[in-house]
Amino acid sequence: MKQDIFIVASGTGGHVIPAKNIASLLIDSDYTITWIGTKRGIENKIVNDKRISFKYLNSSGIRGKSIFHKIKGSINLFRSIIQSLIHIKKEKPIFIIGFGGYITVPVSIAAFIMRVPVYAHESNSIPGTANKINNLISKRTFQTFPETFSKNKKIIHSGNPIQESFSNITRPETKYRNRKEILNILIFGGSQGARFFNQMIPKCLLKFSNKFRIKHISGNKDHHLVEKIYDDLHISCDVLEFSNEMDLLYDWSDIIISRAGSMTLSEICKAGRAAILVPYRFATDRHQYFNAKFLESSSAAIIIEENNSFSSELGKSLGKLYSDQGLLLKLSKNSKNLFPEDSSAIILNNIPELNEKLNNTTSKK
Repeated sequence: MKQDIFIVASGTGGHVIPAKNIASLLIDSDYTITWIGTKRGIENKIVNDKRISFKYLNSSGIRGKSIFHKIKGSINLFRSIIQSLIHIKKEKPIFIIGFGGYITVPVSIAAFIMRVPVYAHESNSIPGTANKINNLISKRTFQTFPETFSKNKKIIHSGNPIQESFSNITRPETKYRNRKEILNILIFGGSQGARFFNQMIPKCLLKFSNKFRIKHISGNKDHHLVEKIYDDLHISCDVLEFSNEMDLLYDWSDIIISRAGSMTLSEICKAGRAAILVPYRFATDRHQYFNAKFLESSSAAIIIEENNSFSSELGKSLGKLYSDQGLLLKLSKNSKNLFPEDSSAIILNNIPELNEKLNNTTSKK
């Protein structure tokens, strides 16, 4: 009989994508995965593995909400704990692992009550409220950045689980070996796209005429708008709504312009690519800024903040990277070494409920 494991993730790609990568490894090792999410969550678009069973909770956030939504969120928290208790009693998971976000709290509490081991993974440099709670009851907490939580024997610096195909991306030493007359720029604002990017970046590229090839992931809402903006500016650009082949786009790119979500930064570093990071200024606790600062302080990326000088600063940075292409190599090589090499193996090898066969297999990848 296969052993069941609960994966808990919803909300953003930063929560869902690392959870998906861990789930795939566990399924390949003959475990059964039950995914705890919400009916409207992005996981329903990103996770398409038919071998995963979905269970949904009536969960909603509380922090930063109106009084009405705080009351609603508190009621939903209680309901979600009850729902989680029922799911745990029925499915009998050997452990649960949550990847941040409000949905993880009721499942962790229910698992703690039922004496099921709890594991937590924090993606960002500043821990979210949910994982501050989860960390109190977790058996081990995995962190992407090295100093997110105070040092403790149960805190493990794992990095973010990245899909295996990223290991096949052209290394920086090869990618940036020779000067190029035309550089490839990949632009994207995270799993949902970014309206600010869609409106502001195209006109910043106008003065560079034939120096760049451009791919711009716009999100589905702005796709036609972004196409029109580039057409009106007479800039050739491949505008994509979304991509399930980000590894191929990273491999194609010489420069990445992106937000500073944890998963994006982990992929940039795994790929070894020069990046201009634009932290989302409304991110909770400014966590995107601090995520990006971790790279910038290691000379692994350039930060441009979302303010009135954005256009001029982006123009300056692009001009500098084009003229001094040795800087591309420097940024990319520095980024390549910032996070642990095999994050998935670190996580799975530190969960004792998993059998020895899985741990040995994963550590060899």
